[in-house]
Formats: sequence, structure tokens, C-alpha cells
Amino acid sequence: MIIGAGYGGQTAAKYLRMWSGGNIDVMLVDREPTFISCPASNLVLGGSRTLAEITRSRNKLRDYGVQLLTDEVTQIDHARKTVQFKDRYADMGYDRLIVSPGVDMIYDTLPGMKSAEAQSKVLHAWKAGAQTVALHRQLESMRDNGVFVISIPLAPFRCPPGPYERICQVANYFKKAKPRAKIIVLDANENIISKGALFRAAWSQLYKGMIDYRPNSAVVDVDVAGKVMKTDFDDIKGDVLNLLPPMRAAEIARS
Repeated sequence: MIIGAGYGGQTAAKYLRMWSGGNIDVMLVDREPTFISCPASNLVLGGSRTLAEITRSRNKLRDYGVQLLTDEVTQIDHARKTVQFKDRYADMGYDRLIVSPGVDMIYDTLPGMKSAEAQSKVLHAWKAGAQTVALHRQLESMRDNGVFVISIPLAPFRCPPGPYERICQVANYFKKAKPRAKIIVLDANENIISKGALFRAAWSQLYKGMIDYRPNSAVVDVDVAGKVMKTDFDDIKGDVLNLLPPMRAAEIARS
């Protein structure tokens, strides 16, 4: 059984079937019936793709003999080798288990972001879906000379080049639709942690004067109502805030 049908889970399911010559039964479980490409979601923020265009069915995996189940896993019992589900009444047994559930966001050190209301206003959009569309709409409705503030957590986090790719995509959108807009990047890391030379060259050549990159700038709190991100030494106000909090593997109860 494989829990989580993102890139990792789907790839494992396909190749387990192929490499075993079809002699291993594979059940792939995910709470969502379709797959939305998280890396490609930055294109939605930039306005060059829609969410529908980066959404795919997993049905092709059935051609390899993978069994698909749409449900949420709520409990894993390692001793009994069973999995419990949210909607399916009966537990399901397994011989071997792969857990690939994605990430959860950690707001423990950000007092202003602990409520669901705050998290619905200052988005991470690091799980492709509704927040991706919502953040794009925030960018669309931003004033023409507005400020977009994005925070990047200390590594490790899911998809190291992702935040810097996002900056490029948003800058590309601003260049066409809001050329007086600015982007402030608050990076908790000492430097760009992936493909630094490439991103710096793109920012300089394509978006000169638009991107204010600030390393060693960890966000310690957010004033949601005031639209302010706070570091240890400064308060940065923006029209649209995009907070990428620290991340960890998504939690599934175990026994």
C-alpha cells in the first residue's frame, strides 16, 4: 500500500508494478481524486496557466494495474499492519507500506498566524489548489504600484528552487500587468539555496529594479490586519503577503 499520491507516491506505484512484472498488488491512496502539479502551480500565480490546465487524473496508473482509492488515512497500526480510513468503514491490511503524504506547515513560532482566520488571509499556496487560485486573485487585485512580500523559511523545505521560481513568475506577471509593482523577498537563509547564479541573473536581466532580495531575514511574526511581516530587526509592510512557514512531513497517526 502507498499513502499519498503526489509525485513520490505515483512514481513508486507505477514502478513497483513494472519492476515486479505485475506480481505485486499495489493500492494507492489519496484524499483527493485528482492530481494537481505543485511545481507548475507557480505558473498559475504568474497567470500563464489555469489550475485546470495543471490538474490531471490518476486513471492512467490503472493501465499498470495500480488500484486507486480516494480516502483519507487516519491511523496506521504497524503491529497489525492495518490502515484505518476516514470514510471507509473497514480497516485494510498491507504487507509493505510506503508513506508519502506531502508536507504540513508549522506555525508554532508565529503567534499571529496560529488561527485559521489568519491562515486564510496570509496564504502559503505551497499545496497546489484553492490557495493557488486565491493568491493569484490577491495579486490581480493589488494596486498597480503595490508591494508583494514573500518569506522563505530556513532550509530544508519542500522544493528548494520553488520560492525563487515563484518570485520569477510573479515578477513576470507584474512586468506585464503592474510594471510599477515591487517584490520584497525575506529569505531566512544566508543566500539563495538553489541555482543562485541562475536566479540572480534572471532577476537582474529581466526584472531589474523590481526585486529587493534580503537574506538572513527570518520572519518571526505577522501582523495580519496591518499586512506586516516582522523580522528581528524590521517590520515590512506589503499589499500582498505570501508566507512560506517552516515545513515538516504531513502527520498520520500511528500505533
